[in-house]
Parts: sequence; structure tokens; C-alpha cells
Amino acid sequence: MAKKATAKTMPMRALEERGVEYQALPQSRKQYTAEGVAQDLGVPVAQVVKAMLVAHSEGHRGVGGSAFALVIIPGDRRLSLKKVGPVLGDKNVSLASERDVERVTGFQVGAVSALGLRREEVPTYLDQRILDLDQVIISSGRPDVGLALSPRGLLQAVKNPFRGDFCEDE
Repeated sequence: MAKKATAKTMPMRALEERGVEYQALPQSRKQYTAEGVAQDLGVPVAQVVKAMLVAHSEGHRGVGGSAFALVIIPGDRRLSLKKVGPVLGDKNVSLASERDVERVTGFQVGAVSALGLRREEVPTYLDQRILDLDQVIISSGRPDVGLALSPRGLLQAVKNPFRGDFCEDE
């Protein structure tokens, strides 16, 4: 029996619109962590990048007036809110609630993609370590398919990301 083709998701469409080559990587089951995706696909955890929605504290707004920011980090690292806060001009930032993640991104927690968010005004912050990887795997917006592409392709696809160090020190 032939394998069913993967339906196009918003992140796939975003990559195609920007002329970025990618490969859809179906997983054997739904995965909601970078470690699970890496194990399923047989790749280093660092390559499975995490896209995390950060919320400004009450009364603060970021770039473009957004109450949120998307921060993309390597899968083997932990997000440092202490490093993100000063860059966003708000030392009291926090991870967004599950409800806000779904409302703002259009994706469920654990399947948030670096691209194709429901709200396009959300600024993106890219950890510089991602550019040192051979390839990256981003979420397709579904927990059962990853998208492999080059770090430069990701940089090309993400609109004007702010680059910096957003991970906890090892």
C-alpha cells in the first residue's frame, strides 16, 4: 500500500513561498519534545530546534507592540529568560501559557513551529548557535512530521530575526 502524502502545513507553505528547500520527515508517532523527535528520526538533539513563545509582563509591549516573542533555540539547550528579558526590554518575561501558545501561534504546545504563526506580528529571536549546525529540524506544526533544512535556509525563511545568545550557560 502506498504511503499517504503529508498534507501541506503553514510552515511548509512559508518555506515554499520563500524558496527554501526542505525535506518533510514523517515520524513513527507523535512527539512533543526535542528529545523524542531526535530519537525517532535518529538525529542529534541539538538539530531539533525548539520554538518557544515568551510573554511580556503585564503592561509591557515588545517590537511592533506585540505582547509576545518567539525564541528559537537548539534542542539540547534550555531557554534563559534572564538573557531574553533584557533583549526584550522586560526583565519579567515568562513562558506563555498553553492557552496563549495555541491562540497566538495556531499550534499546540510541543508542536510550535519557527514559521507560519497565526499572528505574523510576533517578532522572532534566533539563538546564534543554530547557525553552527549542519542541519536543523523544525516542527511542521504537527507533532508527527519534522522539516529538515539548512540553518541558512531557516535564517532566510524567518523574517528579520534578532540574533543572540538566548540559552542558559552550560
